[in-house]
Amino acid sequence: MQEDKPRTGIRRAMHSVRFTVWIYFAIFIIAILLLMWITFIMTLETNYKKRRRADIDTVAEYITENINGGSLTSRRLYDLAYSYDMCIIIQDKYGLTLYSYEVSPGHCLIHGASDPDLAGYREKADEKGVYYAQIRDPQTLTENMLYVCTLGTNGTIGYLMINTSTEPIQSTVNMIRAQMMQISLAMLVLGFGISIFLSQLISTPIQRTTKSAQKLGQGDHNVQFNGKGYNETEQLALTLNYASEEITKVDTMRRDLMANISHDLRTPLTMVKAYAEMIRDLSGDDPVKRDEHLGIIIEESDRLAALVNDILDLTKLENGAAELTPDDFDLGARISSIMTRYTILSERDGYKFYVSVPEGITVRADPIKFDQVIYNLVNNAVNYSGEDKDIYVMAVKTDSGTEISVTDTGPGISKELLPLIFDRYYRAERSKRDVIGTGLGLSIVKQILIMHGFDFGVRSEEGVGSTFWFKI
Repeated sequence: MQEDKPRTGIRRAMHSVRFTVWIYFAIFIIAILLLMWITFIMTLETNYKKRRRADIDTVAEYITENINGGSLTSRRLYDLAYSYDMCIIIQDKYGLTLYSYEVSPGHCLIHGASDPDLAGYREKADEKGVYYAQIRDPQTLTENMLYVCTLGTNGTIGYLMINTSTEPIQSTVNMIRAQMMQISLAMLVLGFGISIFLSQLISTPIQRTTKSAQKLGQGDHNVQFNGKGYNETEQLALTLNYASEEITKVDTMRRDLMANISHDLRTPLTMVKAYAEMIRDLSGDDPVKRDEHLGIIIEESDRLAALVNDILDLTKLENGAAELTPDDFDLGARISSIMTRYTILSERDGYKFYVSVPEGITVRADPIKFDQVIYNLVNNAVNYSGEDKDIYVMAVKTDSGTEISVTDTGPGISKELLPLIFDRYYRAERSKRDVIGTGLGLSIVKQILIMHGFDFGVRSEEGVGSTFWFKI
């Protein structure tokens, strides 16, 4: 598969948020201007002519209705002609002019027409009742609207002739076109300026967040994200600040874990080396001493192996590589079998284990991983038990399931540390070395219980002890 070539500076700029926002704004502005020009060119003249035709119909209707009523006076005809900018002629049925009003000298088809032309207009009105035409004057090259209609049936009363020139629309179009050109140029300049400003305004919080993210990626965990400007970028900045804080905590805990593991590895390795040297130099010929020293070497080797195994188990659990094999088993029998392995601690070190599990409780879980949970919780209780060395393992049937708990009578855990006690990198300070286990038990317990979907937690009171519980 061919790898994508790295983008050049120009290609990166073209794929930036700033350029994208700017180009969309520019396209929007150009589209608006084109729409204005198309609308102006295609509809202005047509709408004007429709309006003039409607005015002609209004004047003609008024004259037709009032020609015989006595209300159509010369003054009224004069007002109509000049109000609507129309030339009007009213002739009787013989072609004699009764009223004549000319408002556009030199541009009128009826006032400047010859008698034969007027007779032709009257004939067309007789044929159609209403004759309407748009005619270009060959002399003035102006376009006119001509309207001729009969007054009465077949001109029994006379004829009405109206003419109006569309020449004003041409002047208006030219004037508006010049103004629109100026407005368009101003809109282009202003629009492009606003689009550049807005693209800069929108992209600035994103660029600022990106630069902070780059610093975080380079290991600067103290960087602060500032998304001021928009709700979305502010929410992103809050999320990234939270992530930065969590990464800082994880990094600190990881270093602490590595230091603790290194200490736990170094101590048995040092002891193995020391006792091996003692066997070589001092006790090689003394069977009693040699066996004692070899026993310590074996014990420390077992401790190393357990630590490595716990690290591997924890890694598999966290990476999702471990698989569950659920099965039904008797809870009391399982816990009793596990606790028999702590007999040596009771006999040798005086630990007292109190087990209380009702009979007949069957649960479903992965048996092997269930054993790991119990082992690690009991080991933790042993390591933190009080002077009385009492440890309680209990199971209680509830409405929502079976709660299993392991309680010690040790120093307890402060409220500030309770949220961290199960953390994968957290390890509490100890005043003594672990009696049993590797110190990673609670992290393993957490991952196993999460895999099963079981609720779990810890209850603790300083100076009284701690109870770790989970519910099946």
